[in-house]
Amino acid sequence: MSRLVRVGAGGEEIGWHEALKDLRADDVLLLEPGFYELPQGITLCDVTIKGSGSLPEDTTILGYVDVAIDSRYVTLENLCINTNNERNSLYVPPEADSYLSLRNCLIKGYGSDTATIALNGKVTLELYSVKILAGSVSVYQNANFRLEVNDSVLANPSDEYCALALEGKGTAIINNSQVHGSIDTFAATNAELDLNNSVVDYLLLYGQTWLNMLNSEVLAKDDASLYIGDECWINIINCKFNGGIYTDKQPHIILQNIVCDRLVGVGDSQLTVINSVIMAHADFQDNAVCSVRRTTFNSDGSYQYFLALSNHARLDGHDLILNANGTDMAVQDDARLEMHVLESEGDHLRVECQQKPNVHILGAKWTIINK
Repeated sequence: MSRLVRVGAGGEEIGWHEALKDLRADDVLLLEPGFYELPQGITLCDVTIKGSGSLPEDTTILGYVDVAIDSRYVTLENLCINTNNERNSLYVPPEADSYLSLRNCLIKGYGSDTATIALNGKVTLELYSVKILAGSVSVYQNANFRLEVNDSVLANPSDEYCALALEGKGTAIINNSQVHGSIDTFAATNAELDLNNSVVDYLLLYGQTWLNMLNSEVLAKDDASLYIGDECWINIINCKFNGGIYTDKQPHIILQNIVCDRLVGVGDSQLTVINSVIMAHADFQDNAVCSVRRTTFNSDGSYQYFLALSNHARLDGHDLILNANGTDMAVQDDARLEMHVLESEGDHLRVECQQKPNVHILGAKWTIINK
């Protein structure tokens, strides 16, 4: 039978360490505001711990928490967990088959490469109105996971470490949240990643990653603010990229109603671009194939070419708007360009090309130039 155990220094409450010694399955610990020390950490099994303060910081656990290998669930609510050494603030072991739910919590890491939340085994993690600071949420290779992040902040803006690392097999759903740092997947990843109404600094995707991205924004301005490699499958709708999208190896990508600064496809990338805007530069190399519909290619003057193809790349475009702004296109090597232009800025387009039969442009005047 579950018990409500009040913990604090009042007349009806029991002490912190006394409560921990007598923990039973399905207990609910209600903590008064204050600091609760766990210098040796604690392993929790089938319990709920709630803070009774007005803010999570009002009720702070100084230490780290492990989930027991036989735990069915652990629920933490309205708490702050602040690890006091280089340990995971929350750890789920490889043997686990558990459910971990955090609501209105603040979880602080150690500020190093040690994950703030480390997930192994078979695990479901829910984050509702949670802040993760100074460390990552890391899902490891042996994990079979489901991750749900809602109205939360994951902040680890590091040049060396990511904010969210996904290996293993499973699903990650991120809604109405902010990720300050990068979301990374890896060669061993076999996962679906759904990103909705959220912002993230970087997305770096490898392995077998299925990304569905809706009404979201990537903030970084680097060439590869979104990097897509390996055999990823990507569907992006109504999103903004302040930097570039870079695709490599063998991904399959659909971009609809997006705005990005730069778009680069190399390797064997397969891209479909619909009703989108590329602000500064597009470049397709190697065996990349791009099918484009109702899309605008712009130049901001920063690049020699606003649209370039090389090696064996192919681009097939219909109903395009081209704003060259004084720059040229390039179709080099055995690359092929076929497009129907709906509207073009300027009197005519200039195309640097060594093989004229490889270029077919309808709807606009264009001139071959050789360099």
